[in-house]
Amino acid sequence: MKRDVDLIRKLLIHMEEKPDDQIITELELDGHDKFEIMYHFVLMDQAGLIRCERLMSSTTSDRVIRVHPFSLTWQGHEFLEASRNETTWNKAKTLIKSKSGALSVDVLKALLVSMAKESVGL
Repeated sequence: MKRDVDLIRKLLIHMEEKPDDQIITELELDGHDKFEIMYHFVLMDQAGLIRCERLMSSTTSDRVIRVHPFSLTWQGHEFLEASRNETTWNKAKTLIKSKSGALSVDVLKALLVSMAKESVGL
């Protein structure tokens, strides 16, 4: 399954808009099935973007097979703030894809932060 940075951004927005830090066990988003959403929650946990309860695959493995997210981490909030503006988000994605052909989340965040600094004259 491919990583979808737009879905990651949507999930971060959804989590930020939650009124509490209750665990998300199921989530429906238009255009995405539950397996894709759960896969991306695991990726977001690995990236340190969310806080969650981890479900392990078995007693013989420490592989995380599913997570139940409940809130954003500091890094999750920072990534979301950097990506909040839709125009800047799309411009940054297009620029990175045109220059490198690939879309790294770390590079994307760095570019978004750089663009934000530039917009305020830093």
